[in-house]
This record gives sequence, structure tokens and C-alpha cells, in this order.
Amino acid sequence: MKYLVVSDIHGDIAFINYLYHIVEVEEPSKIILLGDILSTVNDNKEINEFIDKFKNKIVLIKGNMDFESCMKHEMLNFYQEVINGKVFIFTHGHLIDMNTFPCDVYVQGHTHVSAIEDSKPIYFNPGSLAHPRGNSVNSYGLITDDELIVKDVDGNIIKKLTYR
Repeated sequence: MKYLVVSDIHGDIAFINYLYHIVEVEEPSKIILLGDILSTVNDNKEINEFIDKFKNKIVLIKGNMDFESCMKHEMLNFYQEVINGKVFIFTHGHLIDMNTFPCDVYVQGHTHVSAIEDSKPIYFNPGSLAHPRGNSVNSYGLITDDELIVKDVDGNIIKKLTYR
């Protein structure tokens, strides 16, 4: 089992192309897009094509920049799943915070800064694929059978933590 977790693409066509490559290399069983997926300045054709291609294994979380007028697909405010006996909450981060629902691992985007904090709950942010902030680099996250991992777009591990 491997989940790909991506946030804050903002419809950036160059990074949507990176996303195809990442999916090819990582071969995830599920893809979770943590919001701010769409662009407010282009027609979102490329990201909608990506979503259509992987619709059987993709979960879409609504971000604060994902407006109804730009949406072709249904988006959730949050998603909850039990993975290897641990409760994971996935959200963009602008509506639901770590204290909203009890969970073992809280996964959010929104900040554009990658982080893995060994706290209660564990805090996991894959950063932004397209527009990192602070000292972050363009990055994405992976959830494996026992690890949370942040990688840069070249596939280099930036951070990781065993969660089981």
C-alpha cells in the first residue's frame, strides 16, 4: 500500500506534468489531492484530465482557492480513513484543524511548507508541489505501510517518520 499525497498545485501546468511522472515512478494505490488543486486564471483542462485519468483511485479535498465556478469534480472538506489501524484525517487546513476530530495522523496542506511532527496527533504536511514557501522546496508526500515521507520533485527524501 502506498498513498501519494499532494497539495497546492494551483493548476500549474508544469507541475501537473511532474505529477504524471511522480505517479509513474511511485505507483501509488491511492492519490489524495489536499486542495488548492485548481487555477483561478486558466481553464483547468490539464488538472481535470489528470483527475479523469486516475478517477478510480483519487480523493479530492477542497482548498480555499478551489472555487465552485472552477470545479468539474466533487470535492470533500475532509476525508477520514483508517490505515494500518491508525485514524488519518486529510484536509486542506483552512476549515478543519487538528482538534476538530480525534485522529492518530492529521494530514493537511494549505501552508505550502512541508512538515512531519511526531506529536499527538502526528502532523503531516506534504508541502506544495508547485509553490513552496519559506525554506521548503517543491514537494509531495507518501504514506506507506509504516512511514510518512516527504520527497522533493526529483524523488529525494526530505523528511520521514515511522508512524506504526
